[in-house]
Amino acid sequence: MKGRLFLVGLLGALAVACGSTTTPLAVLASSQASIGVGEQRLLVALVDVATNEFLAAEDRAATMLLRDEDGTPVGTYELEFVETVPNVRGIYSATVNIPEAGVYQITVEAEGFNESGPSGFTAVDDPVNVSRGESAPATPTRTIHDFPDLAIISSDPEPDPLMYDLSVDEAISNGRPTLIVFATPAFCASQACGPMLDQVKSLRADHPDVDFIHVEVYQDLQVESQQDLVVVEAVEDWGLPSEPWVYVVDEAGVVSALFEGAVTDDDLASALRAVTGG
Repeated sequence: MKGRLFLVGLLGALAVACGSTTTPLAVLASSQASIGVGEQRLLVALVDVATNEFLAAEDRAATMLLRDEDGTPVGTYELEFVETVPNVRGIYSATVNIPEAGVYQITVEAEGFNESGPSGFTAVDDPVNVSRGESAPATPTRTIHDFPDLAIISSDPEPDPLMYDLSVDEAISNGRPTLIVFATPAFCASQACGPMLDQVKSLRADHPDVDFIHVEVYQDLQVESQQDLVVVEAVEDWGLPSEPWVYVVDEAGVVSALFEGAVTDDDLASALRAVTGG
């Protein structure tokens, strides 16, 4: 089992160099190893390179231009604001089409700022994580039946017991749709785990035909040092390079949608409708 997840996404958006405040830096906040070919959801952080301030805002329109490594335009996309920490900060997202594996670059035009300099990333033929259209790994995960004290298997300060009723392998094989959120509120380097988990919890009661599961990312939550954290088997099986993630699985056990880092309520609702017919 590998140790603590190495995060290069949301957290990496803060590792920037100093420069002009009128020309922000657009940083890909998606884990690069998870970007494949075809329809892909990209997260982009817009950062003031002098202050490390996140500049994305719900009332700040932004557009992203995607180019290949030769600088040839691939597509232009309107960016959607996504809150990562409520009332504190957010990032932008866009669903793009990656024509083939290779190196790409993005620039962003945001209202009130100059166009950002190019930021590069690599798309791969075989992402490390489980992708849309693949069978969900039938991983056994810890439940309330074996661990009545949820503090042993969840770092959520207010866990919803029903989200620990089923193991992942049970849920994806029982003929019902499943929503799985991989998150670690107490140890989340991106600080987005708690908000995403709370967002998912708020939806559960409105979707009685869907099984909701929270998988805590780490095993022993009472470690003396965070450097001693070890991921659970499900993180390995699902190939997750970062946290948090939400997966929506259909009644046949096939991944229908996945979201890294942050997601809007509308996108989650749309993903759930796709597997429930609602």
